[in-house]
Amino acid sequence: MIFLIPLRDLKLFTAADLDNLSETEIVAAIRSEHPTLFTGARISVADDVVAIEFPEPAPTSRSEAARLLEKGVQRCQQGEYQKAAGILERVLELDSANVPAYRNLGMALMELGQTEKAQQYLVEAALLDPTDAWPYVVLGNALVRKPGQRDAAARLLGKAHELNPNDPWAMNSLGGIETERGDLVAAKDWFERALAAKPDFANAHYGLASALASQGHFDKARARLGILFSEGEMQDVRSAAVFDAARDLWREIAQQLANTHREASLAAVRGYLTTVSAKSGFPVKEEWADFPENFAAQTQMAWKKGRDHHLIRLRKGYPDPAWHHILAHEATHIAMESEARAAGRNRWFVTTAETRSKALKSMEPDIRKIGRQRPQDDRLAELMVQLHNGATAFVFNCAADMVIEARLQRELPELADAQLISLDQLAREAAGVTSHREIRKVTPERIQSVNDTLNAAMALFLRDFSNGALNYVGAYKPFHCLPKAERLYAAYQAAAAKGFAPGQEYDLIDEFAAQLGVRGWYVWQPDTGAMGGPVNSADAAQAPSSPAKTINSPAAMMFLVAALDRLEGRSDENVRQIATEAALKGTTGLDLDSAEKVHAISAFGNERFSGLELLCLMHVAFQKINPGTTVGVDFSEIWPAAQMMHAARKR
Repeated sequence: MIFLIPLRDLKLFTAADLDNLSETEIVAAIRSEHPTLFTGARISVADDVVAIEFPEPAPTSRSEAARLLEKGVQRCQQGEYQKAAGILERVLELDSANVPAYRNLGMALMELGQTEKAQQYLVEAALLDPTDAWPYVVLGNALVRKPGQRDAAARLLGKAHELNPNDPWAMNSLGGIETERGDLVAAKDWFERALAAKPDFANAHYGLASALASQGHFDKARARLGILFSEGEMQDVRSAAVFDAARDLWREIAQQLANTHREASLAAVRGYLTTVSAKSGFPVKEEWADFPENFAAQTQMAWKKGRDHHLIRLRKGYPDPAWHHILAHEATHIAMESEARAAGRNRWFVTTAETRSKALKSMEPDIRKIGRQRPQDDRLAELMVQLHNGATAFVFNCAADMVIEARLQRELPELADAQLISLDQLAREAAGVTSHREIRKVTPERIQSVNDTLNAAMALFLRDFSNGALNYVGAYKPFHCLPKAERLYAAYQAAAAKGFAPGQEYDLIDEFAAQLGVRGWYVWQPDTGAMGGPVNSADAAQAPSSPAKTINSPAAMMFLVAALDRLEGRSDENVRQIATEAALKGTTGLDLDSAEKVHAISAFGNERFSGLELLCLMHVAFQKINPGTTVGVDFSEIWPAAQMMHAARKR
């Protein structure tokens, strides 16, 4: 196979002064600079053209080289550059004149950071096929990163554009060089020409957005990024870096715009709070509190707490002005429940000792396994209860939050920038918690599956809500929850298309729970309209209320007295551990009529309790740490007498 290379093209790549060399010296210079490439090849120079003749490979070698080339290219597209490099090197051993192998090997090595070696192969690709613009583009992009090489890079990219005037990559790279030079007008022209040739070219959309942002045209830049996210082509894994850079730029722009519109967004939220206060009949107050990451706020509604005001507690340190969104979000919880109450459709989302124990009992093998892995953890029972309560609250909040965010987008456009940067922060925190190895180790598989699926469903919602800017869906692929998450999101979309009348978001919560198989983790209670109603488990980690079964037997009263005696003098922390461990044991499946002592509590060593004893112990423990808490039964007829008897025994 013979390749003809004009000397003018060779000058782009050689350090030698070819104009002052004889033909023999030119050949020597070529062999010196490319010793591997031209081994076994015949080289001659005539009429300012270099002729390179490679020996023809055997048909079997050529066939195998073609097969391996295809495989090597696929490896590149999949991001497996090390494997690709090995395959492509073998291609060149079989067929030293295989131009695509030189080009793809150079690109793979460039991705691996082996710049010098990569450039050698790309130069050789350009020499062997002077009509191919691509090696010039890659070489130009490599040179532009080196100090003092911008003009050399521009010459290579100019050559690429000359070879293929419609090549979008060359035009995009020339736009990047003009951006580096500070000529943003010329840069925009190159990017726009690249997009005219390839409208879905993500790199050019990003370049144009960067140029616009540099000129202070933040709204136009963000709109351009929106086109990138919605229409940009993800060619292969190498495109991911462009989308990542675009999202970083989007965050910078969103924060800049949010800061610019800070006063307007806060004024809109304050006005919104006034409206919510008027509609609900109670003022809305706010305060800052210490909350963990991924827990932005807590709302305490007046009618649930028996107060004359609602209270929104915000996480300390939440960034400004993103907290405007959190305040409005929590106020919308109040507004929606207020509207449901006014329509007579409100109901209370409640976890009970019974629903909690059913759930935890179903996970008992998994919890025991975790316990064996953490034998020194004396707070395991409390942790399991907390994890279950958190997952149950998430079932409520995930569905409701989708409704709330869409409503805020419609009703508070002034909040849009703060809303987006806030949702981005929460989404990043959720992805981080989900992938946290230590958290996953101590979380029962059932609870983890619920959390993973709900987080993934919210990620799908946010991706569409933000027109692709907030795309954390990929973070959940390793956990195999996306198919279930897509079904949840589809349920939201179907409900949203019909619209939500007051209280109808509760139906969506039930739909989510049913699809997740956790409908038994909570119950609904009617809202009587009275102050001091049941505690909504979505409002932080409060003790639950439940419909009460009355127990007033003499045996139960004596067990209550015994429990009071047992817990006398114990620390609050110890009592809390006893309460949570008893709650973890649960009441489901307990035989309250049997005197058989089969239940153990770690604080009492080898002692065993009957089902009724365990329930009484749980009741007393909860009264000590949180008076008024119920455990799914009503001891009110005998509780005062039990307290009096205990007090008398102390005298």
